[in-house]
Amino acid sequence: MQQNHAPVQYVYSKVAIYHNCRIELKWNRSLHHCTSCEFNTLKNCSFNCGAIHYGKCTPVVVPFIQSYRRRKSGQGTIPVAKVIPTRLIKPEPEEQIIKPDFDETDNKTNLTVQTGKDVKDIIKKDNELIKERDKENKELSPSLTTATSTITTVTVTDTSKDTKRHDAGKTLQNVNIPKFYYPYGKPINKEETEKILDKVSKEFSKLEGGKALLHNFGPITKVINLPLYWKSLLYTASGGNKNGYVTFQMFAAMWRKVFSVCHDAASRFVKLLTVHSPQGRDYVDEADLIPLVQDIVETHPGLTFLQEAPEFHSRYVNTVIARILYCVNRSWSGKITVTELRKSNFLSTLSLLEEEDDINQVMDYFSYEHFYVIYCKFWELDKDHDLLIDKHDLARHNDHAVNSRTIERIFSGAVIKGKNALEGKMSYPQFVCFLLSEEDKRNPTSVEYWFRVMDLDGDGVISMYEMEYFYEEQMQKMEALGIEKLPFEDCLCQMLDLVRPKDNERITLADLKNCKMTHIFFDTFINLDKFLDHEQRDPFSNMRDVDSDIPEPTDWERYAAEEYELLVAEEGANDQEEVLISDHFSPPTFTWG
Repeated sequence: MQQNHAPVQYVYSKVAIYHNCRIELKWNRSLHHCTSCEFNTLKNCSFNCGAIHYGKCTPVVVPFIQSYRRRKSGQGTIPVAKVIPTRLIKPEPEEQIIKPDFDETDNKTNLTVQTGKDVKDIIKKDNELIKERDKENKELSPSLTTATSTITTVTVTDTSKDTKRHDAGKTLQNVNIPKFYYPYGKPINKEETEKILDKVSKEFSKLEGGKALLHNFGPITKVINLPLYWKSLLYTASGGNKNGYVTFQMFAAMWRKVFSVCHDAASRFVKLLTVHSPQGRDYVDEADLIPLVQDIVETHPGLTFLQEAPEFHSRYVNTVIARILYCVNRSWSGKITVTELRKSNFLSTLSLLEEEDDINQVMDYFSYEHFYVIYCKFWELDKDHDLLIDKHDLARHNDHAVNSRTIERIFSGAVIKGKNALEGKMSYPQFVCFLLSEEDKRNPTSVEYWFRVMDLDGDGVISMYEMEYFYEEQMQKMEALGIEKLPFEDCLCQMLDLVRPKDNERITLADLKNCKMTHIFFDTFINLDKFLDHEQRDPFSNMRDVDSDIPEPTDWERYAAEEYELLVAEEGANDQEEVLISDHFSPPTFTWG
């Protein structure tokens, strides 16, 4: 007996493309091509399903027609044909449709007969489900178009999880999280700002014509509770360099523009130096610091003797700025950001200048003795005094203590960079960085400096090959001096025990920063004199007194103090020698009587 089948309908739906993946957002489970439905268990069919399903595959009554038509779709979507199976229809007077009732516990199919009245209820419920799903998908994805169908079947979907996630998202959006990040400091009350401006207006009223010059900004700076040597910043930001003076109206306009946005010391410092920048920069470069340091040279009581030697002003200014960039600019970009300024001690050191009359007691950045040592060392190497030295000049530093391979790496561009860098030449500010790194290898910037030098291939690690490359010249020097040389294998074992890297085959920058004897590691491969000094020194000579309240001087401070004493003694001996020579060759004096 031949069975009668209801017609087959093809329902088309558009599927959005996300990263070359076809995704139907209406369904919790993915769209797939079925190959697991076993028809031979039902109707003795000898082939698999092959139809396109949503979700879990279940046995069906009759095989699907595997061919389907394609319809043109818009750009960015893929037309997918979903074959909807029909139900067996018996020749009865009343319309009957067989509905598969699935039981997930035993995967068995129970066939139940539905009347036409039940079919209408099914169609009504199905339309309501479709409307709910379409409403949800409009919020999550582009609209999915489907063709109108003549036969509607029951579709089982699980939207409970999506509904819960959607409700959870709405709950999170309603949570009121207070602001906790202030990139320019926590704002202050406007009333305090107006009170400060009232005090400033009284100071301006005391001046002749209400016009303030640079030397008049000292009391104004103290009224607004800023360090004394911020006065040049306030004067320049208010337009003093452009007009030659500053009025209260000019100052108030600058104050509201800068201090209404910036509320902590670091952000205000950067804003005051860059307020007239056309690009609206949020960093400070080398040129921005020149007026600040120049004002310190001209007004600090510890530098009054420099007033008679203006030719040394620029040398001192360049030295101080080079030291500021060396210690504060941790990103090596030449641009000091607000974050870097907050993490440094520069602003506190700048405030200390107001309290300390002896500039040499301020060891960080501004010490004149440190400047004197640095400049004399550079002057000895710079034969033509053009403020530029080459690799041959640098090799003479400290009686050829630094090996030639290290000097080649320094001039190769590993550490000498910048807009004004000349090929094969080292400028005075670059020499300042070299000397600070050479004499204090415990400093974090110094560790980065020498790590860049020894990292030949720039892969971020120092390998055994790179250590051997620098140690070869050290062994050659020891052999030339008649010193018993230590084989590289033994030296390598010592260095690995010294640093204790996480990977025994290479040393990273983090390993060296965590090591307390990094200076010994670098001296072993870079400076032979210091390497031999470490070998012969008493291991307990560097033990620090833990109970002492006095902070220990850094390696750089020790070196600068020793060299300054030697330079002063040498200069005093030369002056005494010149006096003796002038007395010996001076003409005789006669007395008339």
